[in-house]
Amino acid sequence: MTGRREADGDREGNTSVEAWFADKKLTRGHQRLADYISKHMDDIPFMVEEDLAQACQVSISTVSRFWAEIGCRNMKEFKQRVKDEVLLSPSRKLQSAFDKAGGGHGAGANVLATADYLRQTADRLDQAAFDEAVALLGGAGCVHLYGPGSAESLAALLDFRLTRFGLQVRRLDRGGHELFDRLLHVKPADVLVVFGFVSESPEMAVLFDFAKERGCKTLLVTDLVVSAMPEKADVMLYTARGELWEFHSMVAPVAMIEALVVAVGKRREDEALRAGEELHRLRQQYRKWLPKKA
Repeated sequence: MTGRREADGDREGNTSVEAWFADKKLTRGHQRLADYISKHMDDIPFMVEEDLAQACQVSISTVSRFWAEIGCRNMKEFKQRVKDEVLLSPSRKLQSAFDKAGGGHGAGANVLATADYLRQTADRLDQAAFDEAVALLGGAGCVHLYGPGSAESLAALLDFRLTRFGLQVRRLDRGGHELFDRLLHVKPADVLVVFGFVSESPEMAVLFDFAKERGCKTLLVTDLVVSAMPEKADVMLYTARGELWEFHSMVAPVAMIEALVVAVGKRREDEALRAGEELHRLRQQYRKWLPKKA
């Protein structure tokens, strides 16, 4: 089974798959089931309990008890909820954005609607984890960024901001075997930043395993509520992007990045200020040759 999908952020009243698992005190076997289901949602309608038990290496009785733990009578009821609420194609997600835009509330209201993602992110922000992330970035020998798909924009933003503070930053912008060429240069004092907004890819699995072997730290930025990745990362920061069936927003992830940048800048205040002054000097010196664009 290789079905993949994007996962949603958790919020009060949502009915996404991750929300059914959130705040539940699941046994180890049930956690294994929750993780598998969240990663293979497209396959669930075609499976029976025996398939799940075999895939997760648990007993059939463990699978049978699992449904009650997440508020369903049986697997049949769970499948119906999946059909009604989860299995939506990318075009359906995009249609939800179109429907909101055409709802007659105006562009301003649509912009303000994304504020809820910021609230969710702020509510779930672990200050200790945030401070640890700042310490990792601020003290890294080099920061290596992995942001696949839409997260590429986040990696580019973090690269741009941190480089101005004098930090050495590299982007791991290649997948497959080409990723190894980038990993050659990672040292124990470095930090790997992974933007994990989808089910754990083979590249992400390699990055976490490699970091453990190399002895460097990892920072995971994710909207996944149920995933094995947080357990593999040294530090995890959650950011909401919207419901599973919605067009996912990057508003909250960008806000998280900006908050990290400001905190790292403050930690490296002297270096950041010197870099800012030198940048200003260079702009003034060469403004006739390279005028600043509007």
